[in-house]
Amino acid sequence: MVEQDTRSRAFGFLLITLSHALNHVYDALLPVLYPSIISEFNLSYSFVGLVVMGYRLSSGALQLVVGFLGRFVRRKVLLGVGMIWQSLMNVFVALSSRFEHIFVSRTFAGIGASPQHPTGAAFIAEHFPPSQVGRAMGLNVTAAQVGRFLAPFLGTLLLPLVGWRSAILVFSLPGLLVGIAFLFITEPRRAGGEAGLSRVAAFSNGVRAVIRNRTVLMILLLETVMAFRAGAADFIPSYLIRDMGIPSLEAGVLFTVFLGAGIPAPYFWGYLSDRFERKKILTVVMALATLFWFLLPYGRSSAQFLLLLIPLGFVCQGVGGIIQAYVAVVTPRENRDLIYGIFFTLAYVLGSFSPVIQGYLADTIGFSVSFTYVAFISSLAAIVSYFLH
Repeated sequence: MVEQDTRSRAFGFLLITLSHALNHVYDALLPVLYPSIISEFNLSYSFVGLVVMGYRLSSGALQLVVGFLGRFVRRKVLLGVGMIWQSLMNVFVALSSRFEHIFVSRTFAGIGASPQHPTGAAFIAEHFPPSQVGRAMGLNVTAAQVGRFLAPFLGTLLLPLVGWRSAILVFSLPGLLVGIAFLFITEPRRAGGEAGLSRVAAFSNGVRAVIRNRTVLMILLLETVMAFRAGAADFIPSYLIRDMGIPSLEAGVLFTVFLGAGIPAPYFWGYLSDRFERKKILTVVMALATLFWFLLPYGRSSAQFLLLLIPLGFVCQGVGGIIQAYVAVVTPRENRDLIYGIFFTLAYVLGSFSPVIQGYLADTIGFSVSFTYVAFISSLAAIVSYFLH
């Protein structure tokens, strides 16, 4: 029985990392396709920002609800149904004939993405000890980075062959398969079969526990600040192609290198956070991110962009696991789903406005100001990180 439970948990962890990778595959694929979509529908950067906002807002607004449901509903159901729904909505994106269709489909896709972060993180936190949780969270984030790395590379190859619509369809199939596989995991029913007022009381008690925990509040403040730089990487391919005149294939390779640099980062930073003080690691990483986002608009050639994008990719794509590990070690088991729900709701709801801000700055003033804005937000995050306990 113990061996069977171990295999089931290992399979669950594998599916969580795969679904996390696929969530980020879809995020990283679309920036490569945006130039073609922009040309076909005659869109501005601000409209692209709206599409990103719709997805992030819908996925973020529901993560608190999903975090609460995680106390009562089997996690395999939340994750499986969510993955299937998101994949189907991506199919509708490929079938869109107007910008409005893309916007609505991506917004509804966010509903399916909402269980991934709070439910997946709670699963990992429950099955790994504090001495390993940083690395486990790091591996989960690394899976996402692998997805983000492969998507633009494969998307760049597929785009001239089959077009942006067929490329989305090809990438949607694995999501359907992983979602179905989730439903076959052996998982005990969640404790807490209460209904009505008892569930409301459980929710309010969990929220009060968050408010009383100063460390959790500081983590939520950090995530609030970081949310306002969300989506910055989505504009890199468009910036390289449309503003700097770099050929689309070359820009796709540069963006792939940027994402590839982030693959080892989550595990590396997670390993350091398990061995050393987490707040120091966070502060250093955010300070380095500030520097490289500030320098990015000063690049003038592919070689210069390569030298900037490699370290930028390493420092700006690996901190999520550290912050999630922070939450895991300072919260009791019964409140983890809820607290992760609050955590990711803040990240995605507030982060949904960031691409619109950046797109507006790029349209009206230029990308130099847009990337400087991201550097400024990163510097604020470094300051908040320093005061964590």
